[in-house]
Amino acid sequence: MASKISKKYFLIKSKNKEHKLNLTEYARWLSLIEAMELVNSKASQMKLDLSDKQNDWIKPLAFQKYVEERVESMQDEILMMENDNTGINVNEESKTCTTLQEPALL
Repeated sequence: MASKISKKYFLIKSKNKEHKLNLTEYARWLSLIEAMELVNSKASQMKLDLSDKQNDWIKPLAFQKYVEERVESMQDEILMMENDNTGINVNEESKTCTTLQEPALL
């Protein structure tokens, strides 16, 4: 099954470029986006302003740990969505992602 997964890729279209990501890369980006959304949600609940210049709240190791722990289950979710044909538009040659959020750091 690993060889079948490694041949798949996702084409991420941004304003200026197209990025070709394999399943693991795509899952890592989605996990990072999810982590950022969780932090934003928690900050909103606590009424914290994350837009100020202080970056004391940024904990890179916590984000890294979250991504590392989440990436395998994220891959499973992506494959399940692909099999259900929900959320991902499927081409014959590639998997094209048309999500609302694009990986801003690519």
